[in-house]
Formats: sequence, C-alpha cells, structure tokens
Amino acid sequence: MFRAVALALGLASAPAPVARTGDDAVLTLHGETLRDEYAWLRAGPEDAAVRAHLAAENRHADAVLRPHRALMRALEREIEAIAYVDDETAPVRRGEWLYWSRQRRHEEHPTWLRRRADASPDESPQVILDLPRLARGRDFLDLEVFEVSPDNRLLAYSLDVVGDENYTLFIKDLETGAVRPGQIDRVTSAAWSGDSRELVYTVRDDTYRSYALRGRAIGGDDRAIFEETDPRFDVYVERSRSGEWLLARSASATTAEVRVARTPAGPWTVIAPREPGHLYDVDHAGDDFYVRSNRGAPYFRVVAAAEDDPALARWREVVAERPGVALTHLDAFMGHLALLQRERGFPRLVFVELATGRSARAGAAERRRGLSPRTGEIVDISPGDNPDPSASHYRVHLTAVHAPDDTVDLAFADGGETLVHSRPAPAACGRSTGAFAATRADDGTELLYMHFAGAGPRTGPRPILLEAYGSYGSAWDPDFDAARCALMNRGFDFVIAWVRGGGELGEPWHEAGRRRARLNAGRDLLAVAAQLIERGYTTREMLAVAGDSAGGALVASVLNQRPELFRAAVLRVPFLDAVGTMADPTAPLTTTEYEEWGDPAVRADYEVIRAWCPYSNLGPRAYPALLVESSLADARVAYHEQTRYVARQRRLSTGSGPTLLRTEAHAGHAGPSSRREWLHSRAFEAAFLLAQLGLAGR
Repeated sequence: MFRAVALALGLASAPAPVARTGDDAVLTLHGETLRDEYAWLRAGPEDAAVRAHLAAENRHADAVLRPHRALMRALEREIEAIAYVDDETAPVRRGEWLYWSRQRRHEEHPTWLRRRADASPDESPQVILDLPRLARGRDFLDLEVFEVSPDNRLLAYSLDVVGDENYTLFIKDLETGAVRPGQIDRVTSAAWSGDSRELVYTVRDDTYRSYALRGRAIGGDDRAIFEETDPRFDVYVERSRSGEWLLARSASATTAEVRVARTPAGPWTVIAPREPGHLYDVDHAGDDFYVRSNRGAPYFRVVAAAEDDPALARWREVVAERPGVALTHLDAFMGHLALLQRERGFPRLVFVELATGRSARAGAAERRRGLSPRTGEIVDISPGDNPDPSASHYRVHLTAVHAPDDTVDLAFADGGETLVHSRPAPAACGRSTGAFAATRADDGTELLYMHFAGAGPRTGPRPILLEAYGSYGSAWDPDFDAARCALMNRGFDFVIAWVRGGGELGEPWHEAGRRRARLNAGRDLLAVAAQLIERGYTTREMLAVAGDSAGGALVASVLNQRPELFRAAVLRVPFLDAVGTMADPTAPLTTTEYEEWGDPAVRADYEVIRAWCPYSNLGPRAYPALLVESSLADARVAYHEQTRYVARQRRLSTGSGPTLLRTEAHAGHAGPSSRREWLHSRAFEAAFLLAQLGLAGR
C-alpha cells in the first residue's frame, strides 16, 4: 500500500527541479578539502537565478501534493478551528491598572488592553497596542519587547515587519496614544528605570550578536552604558521584580556574568566575575540578590548575596543542590522563592519560605507529581507574568499535548491552585493518554521518551511521528499544537525523545550532547526509533521523524546514518551545513555558537562537526520521503542551507520517496505570521505525512 501511494504521487507530479552545479567553492580545513557544487545558491533572494530555482521547487512541491488538495483544504479548516478562537487572557495587575490581551478568531494577532483596577468590568477597556491594525498591508509582523513603565504612562514595544528578527523599538505615550519620535533599530531587550525616566536597551550587530547596552532618557539623547567585547557572549537587560535594580546579563552557552545598578547612570556592579563553566542568573527581593548558580553544583543551587556586598565569597546558601534534580528557574518575592525543578525530567514547582527555609511542592496532588489533573499526563509549566514583588500567589501557564493553555494562580501560603483562565479546547485531540518509556543508548545511558496516543485502535503497530530537539540545554516538554492535533485525530501517535544536548535532565544532560559530545544526540534518537520498532509500537513503514532548527540538524544527521528506519521525515528550517556555516565567523550567530557546536578552526572540534554535519555527509543512500521547510527572511538559518542540501540529497538519493523543498517568501525562523500562509504551510506538512504513511484517506 505504501509503495503504491509513493508511485501515485510520483506520477502526478512534474519532474523535480535539477539545480545546476557550478564552479566549486572550496573550503580547506586541517588538510581536508570540501567542495560545494551548489555554492551559487548562496547569492541571495535578489539573484534572479536563485529566485527562479526556489519558485521551481515550490511549484514541484505543490504538484506532488496536488492529488491531495481536498485533504489539505479539510486540514486547513480543522487546524484553523483549533488554532484561532475567541479568547482573552487573565488580567495582570500593575499598580492601578489591569492589563490583558484579546484574540479574535478572525484576526491573526492579539490586541493589548488595559482598564483601571477599580473600574467597572462593564467599562470599555483602553486599547494600548492594536496589532491587527499594525499588521494591515504587511506580509509579516511579530512583537518582541512589551514593557510598560513603572508609572504606567509609557509602553516600549518592538516589531519585526520582515521576519529577519531586526526588531524596531517604539515608545508610546499611553495617556495620549501618540508614539514618541525616534524609533530605535536592532533592539533585543529593554527595561525601564525605576523612575520611568529612562529606557535601557540592548542592540545587536551585523552578526546578530546582542552586544551593547544603551540608555535613552525620555525627551533626551541616547548614551552608551556597556559593550560586550567577547564574541561568544550576548548581553540582555531586565528590571528586577522588586523594581529596585537593573540587571544586565552577559552569557555564552556555558558562562555568565551579571551586572546590577540602581539607575542607568550606575555604578554597575558585577555580582560574580565570569568564570569558565559558571552559569548563573539573578533576581532581587528585600535586601538580597538571589542567585541560581551551578558553581560547584552541576544541577544548580540558590544562594543569597547582600545587595550592599554581593561578592561571591560572601554568598549564603538558601537552597542546596540536589544531585539529579535540575533547578531550572528562579523568581524572588518578598517572602518566598518560586523554583521550577525537574525530577527525572518531570517539571515541578516548589515554593521556599524565606523566613524559615521550608520548601513545599505547589499545586494539586497530580501537579505535585508533574502531571496534569485533567489528563494525568506530563505538562509543560512556564512562569506567567508576575510583576508584584509582594504577591500572595504565583502565576503559571500549563499546557499538554492533548490540552491547550491553562493559567493557574498558586498560593504561596499552601500551594493551592486557582484556575484563572482556560483557553477554549477542541472537541478532541487523539486520546488523552500519554506514557513514559525508557531505553538505552549504545553506551548504556538511559534515555526517556514520551508516547502520546492518537485516535484509533490501541492494539498493533501504529503510525508514529517521532520528534526531538537536543540542543542548547533547552527542555522540550509537551505542548499543544493544532496541526499535530489534526494528525493525531487521523491516527498518528506522537513521541518526544529526550536526547542528550537538551536540558530535560539538567545542565549535565546538555553537557553530554554539546560540542565534542554532539554525536551522542544522534545515537540517542536512533536508539529510541529502533525501540519503537522492536517493541511493535510501529513499523519502518509507519514511522516518521521531524525536527525544528537544531532539531532538524539532528534528524538530518541520523538520516545519513540509518535512513532505512524511517518512512518519511520533515525538517523545519533546519541547520544543515554545520561545517560551512561554523567556519565563517562573519555569518549570523556563529561566534556565539562556538561553545554549542564547536569552532571548526580547532581540529578536535572540526572532527566532530565533520562527523555529524548533514550536508557534508550526504551520500548514495535510500533516503526516506523528505519535506524540507525554509523561510526566505530567516536570520538564524539561511535559506540556502536548505536549498543546497535538497539539491545535493536529491541528486544522491537512491530512495523512491520524493524530496520536497517549500520556501516561505514572507517568514522568519518561526515561520509565517500570515494566517493564510501559516495554515497552508501546516496543512501541507500534515498532508505530506498522511500521504506518505498511507493515511490520506482518513
């Protein structure tokens, strides 16, 4: 059945584009010469030949899926009904005002609103940022900075209108509705001074490194405050919850340094000088800074540092490290600390009473075990907006594979929870069941993965979509996704593999999969895929694999090693030419990524990058059916990485499945912001997977 589907798709489509090979670009590293026969595709989207090739690839992809146009239209309608609903978030109080956002199902973006806290709920709210209006006539819009001044009179917000993450910052007078003159380009973060008279902000350079801290007095000029000169480090700024301090954090993948000041004019004091391998972050309450630090504590601990003398030698331990229990986030309040922890991967929230040192898990009984009271499966817990330093509760957002966002307030006094908002949910999203499982990598390391059930019979092998990320120490907890929901309603199970390089099991798990240990991530993903087949959960003809960005690099790497394990694969804006990109220090984000991927100029790093680089290791193999998704304005992973990869893979592959490339013209790394383009993109991917696994008739 599966081979017949593939043949039918091939007959229905036009011939795949064949990219011309040009004069080889030659890269020589450590005595090895690497040639790139498709280097001409780097010329940029303004180049006529490049544009023509990308257009031909899009036409080919559309032609291959043309027999399933009715399915795609049905998927678009279903995904739209799940993703776009009438909804208003729970209000957050800032001084005398309540702030929230409203999303209408017919609009692509939310509107931000406020109302005085003592006003009648029937009183019409004030519109403070109308994103639907700002998006009119634009192909792309994304909001990044959204900072209300402490006196509630000004709003600093930043917009990207292209998709290249070049955010422009504006300052709006909330009393008059006027935007003040003098926009600021390339802003990456911003924070108000305590007196609301100055905005402190950071900006990026041409390599997209956030390198400079500056200040702008309201009605005055800009001035330099600090410049980060180490090319491995980014700098970002925020204001402490107490409102008393500005915090500027310089950080690489493995090292951090935090400066603090009461006013933008300073003086700025370093909490702890940067030290290789020491990661830390800071909040403030009362007379102390509270520091989450891994110095001598790989899973992190919490210490207090007196604000008048925060030197490392005088740190006082507040929460000791618990080996194997990762402490991943800290928020400080007047009487309590809120800590996010991970115990064997399960996210849990813990409150610490500062007066007594007592700690307790927060939430309902299931929540305290890291599970959802609604579905009994693992949930993602993320901190909400908690601006009040003397708050009696802590707000979090909760989401799971089968259920969209809940917003919950958890009481510091007893950990009890109050549901304050629940996003409208679809009637169904597969079956509300999920299970943990484990296997072992080839070196004996235990690997955890989560298996979520889709609709259909519970017995026998089932279609599975396997995904992993495994980079930057980022934990990938289950989330709710409208397109994935549509797949699960049509019979797909969903599996998340926690591979080394991620942060699910703490910073040691990240260390075990980054830089010279990077090959572990691929071995882990292959071990999970093999077990899903060996245990009869699925078959090779029913297993698809997908990854986003660095996760796409991971998936493409394992396809070079064991392509026969998978029927289909989806690479979403994947990082594919690791050798070529990391060898160019002028390329966006390269120098800040050396500690994650390695520096090819260093031989030991080069040998590992060369071993897993997807583009460098393509060869004559029977690759599975492949969909590669690209964005023309993507500043993180250039479009030509995907374009060159597809050209070479298609030429070398001996497999029968199609290799498709879809490039979004008006999109960034996170995809298009346009409703129509986003829906078409997600429906296209779902239809591709359904067709390749023989489920297009469902």
